[in-house]
Amino acid sequence: MKKNNNKKFSFKPKLWFYIVILGFLLFISLPQLMYAKSSTMPQLSDEAIILSDKEKQLFDARLKLDWEKIHAFQHPDFRKKISAGEIKYFEGWVTSDYREKSKRNAHISGSYVPTLDFMKKNPNKRDPLGFPVPRNYKWSDNPFFKVKTFDVEKFFISTDGKYAKIKMMIKGTERFNPILARGNYEWSAEYPLTDYWEKVDGNWVITLLSKPARTSGTSMLIHYVPNSGSGWEKIDFVEINPMDLKASLR
Repeated sequence: MKKNNNKKFSFKPKLWFYIVILGFLLFISLPQLMYAKSSTMPQLSDEAIILSDKEKQLFDARLKLDWEKIHAFQHPDFRKKISAGEIKYFEGWVTSDYREKSKRNAHISGSYVPTLDFMKKNPNKRDPLGFPVPRNYKWSDNPFFKVKTFDVEKFFISTDGKYAKIKMMIKGTERFNPILARGNYEWSAEYPLTDYWEKVDGNWVITLLSKPARTSGTSMLIHYVPNSGSGWEKIDFVEINPMDLKASLR
């Protein structure tokens, strides 16, 4: 019994020694971490302000069907492979490797991949009666979803300031196909959308696209090239509240 007491007595000084050392390390590192965060946050907030303006410009271009401007916002590797005309033909949603995929599979979703010459000669779609219909930016899988505005909900910027995610809610009105519904049934609707940005040569560009909003309400995102999307899961992001940005601009 006496031997066990000696062991307990010898253990306590060691325990307190480790606690003191740990406390000392935290005392030294905590101010450094706080300083690193305080010095990084203003820079990231500045980037978020720039991105906010970029996102508004891109939204307006999508709304006004300014395909050249939409094309200009894309990643330079994407622009080398895909023209503004191709973006227009696919209504804003086309991968930079869609032609390579078409060589492996001549049909994508049951539809033959058209040539560039065919796209130029057929800039419009055709309705069920065969009449030409202008191509619109595809916000949703429901063609009767009319977008009016959007609200940014969160900014996520990487700690190195090279990557960013902007989560937003696109808002507008939606209705059933008036021919099938035998009337005009319209209601307010909103869907989540995320844009992925990368800073290339000092300029923010779109590097990934999330899939258009689905009427089923799912928020699953599909990543497009030039980046595969797998690397985004390993990036350390800092979340910035849009309300904090508004306060800093006052």
